[in-house]
Amino acid sequence: MCAKIKVIVNDLKKTQGTDITFANILTSDSKGAKDIKKSKLKGHGIVARDRKGKLIQIVNGHSYGKKEVDAVVAQLLLKKK
Repeated sequence: MCAKIKVIVNDLKKTQGTDITFANILTSDSKGAKDIKKSKLKGHGIVARDRKGKLIQIVNGHSYGKKEVDAVVAQLLLKKK
């Protein structure tokens, strides 16, 4: 995770961490590589899944900032209801 996004996600962990689980999965380990392939993500980025593991949204790396991360979190919160 790049430094810019790491700060955004760490701040969200503080405010939304009781409602959403945030995880940093490395692309270099086998689980991360499988998840990227399964979600059709191009290299790295955001993979958002609901509690049951259903894919909600992907956002490819280097194409997002706080606004896009907040939109993903909002989608996950809607799915939680």
